[in-house]
Amino acid sequence: MPRTFAFIVALALLVLASVGGSVAFAADPPLANTGSAKEIGQTQATLVATVTPRGSATSVRFDLGTATSYGLQSSSKDIGSGTDPVTVEIPVQGLTQNTTYHFRVVATSDGGTVNGGDATFKTAATVTAPAVSTGGVAEVGTTAATLTAAINPHSASTSYKFEWGTSSKLGTSTPTGTLGASTRSSTVRTRIGGLAAGKKYYYRVVATNAAGTSRGSTRTFNAASTATSATLSASSDRVTYGKGVTLSGKLGGSKISGVTVKLQTTAFPFSSPFADTGNALKSNSKGEYTFSLPVVTQTTRALVVVDGLPPFFSTPVTIRSAARTGITSLTRRVNGQVVVRGRMVPATSGGVVALQRQSANGAKWLPLKRAKTRAGGAYSITLRARKNAMSIRAVGLPHDGGAHVSGASRTVKIAARR
Repeated sequence: MPRTFAFIVALALLVLASVGGSVAFAADPPLANTGSAKEIGQTQATLVATVTPRGSATSVRFDLGTATSYGLQSSSKDIGSGTDPVTVEIPVQGLTQNTTYHFRVVATSDGGTVNGGDATFKTAATVTAPAVSTGGVAEVGTTAATLTAAINPHSASTSYKFEWGTSSKLGTSTPTGTLGASTRSSTVRTRIGGLAAGKKYYYRVVATNAAGTSRGSTRTFNAASTATSATLSASSDRVTYGKGVTLSGKLGGSKISGVTVKLQTTAFPFSSPFADTGNALKSNSKGEYTFSLPVVTQTTRALVVVDGLPPFFSTPVTIRSAARTGITSLTRRVNGQVVVRGRMVPATSGGVVALQRQSANGAKWLPLKRAKTRAGGAYSITLRARKNAMSIRAVGLPHDGGAHVSGASRTVKIAARR
């Protein structure tokens, strides 16, 4: 009986040892992560995954199909029995173009079979010439504009450009741009310059890929219109002190009607900048405009500022303020002398009034006599009457550095000496 018991105990220990050894050496299943697809063509792709063998010899393949039920399998690839993650790439062939495929990685070792998560990719469509549509024009200026277009590369790398010119023959091309092998339409934009304000231009898009070249329809636009020049002249360049003057001018360029024009002036000694004078106005249909300075009391410069693209101004004109000189009385004395009295306005500290007589043929004014002005610009000059009647005038000379210029009185007749 003791021998039998000893045998049973020994057998039991042998079984336990066998079971324990079996549990200790069971293999771990691999780790499998489905990656992405690359090098995708119309009928082929390369599937990518990351698999960790975890110490057992591991074989990897991919399940794929047009749904999550898959149905197709790639070839298998052995990746060894290491413990580090291994990137696995397996090409697949015979796919259908322009089709979405589902795929997952399948890793098998002594530890079991593990499926990775589902992923998708889409095969390329058949390459055809790009689809193009000439778009509108943005940011149109007087000398530049931005051309736009829509381009679908149709699954192939595509180059594009714009052709443009002043006629339907076009003749000028922009630098070439590129688009990747997409199946989606993209908007492209190209800036062109060197335009002439107000001129009409023609343009179209041209795109090329491996399958051919496509041209969009020809469209047109006008460069922005603007005034580019302006004149200004005065009805008189010498205006008697206190009187007014009319200033007029005309615009040139591609837009001359209804353009805002401002008058600006600066007075002698012209140390202050030009400043707005009166209200702005708009040019008429011929590009003309007229301003009025109702009172000029000092030599003045004037110009017009034009609301163009960009704004600009005319060449300045100078309106000279002429001294207002008058003869107020003629007094004849018994001794044959004549006293001429009058006034010069404005009164200046260095003011002088000169009397002049008209030549017999009326062609010239000859000097007679002069005198300095007194307070308030008054003057008095005594002459001796002549055998013959004579016509005289007074010329006021302000001598004030340029704020005013000389001005002449009306003509007065002095009778002959009795």
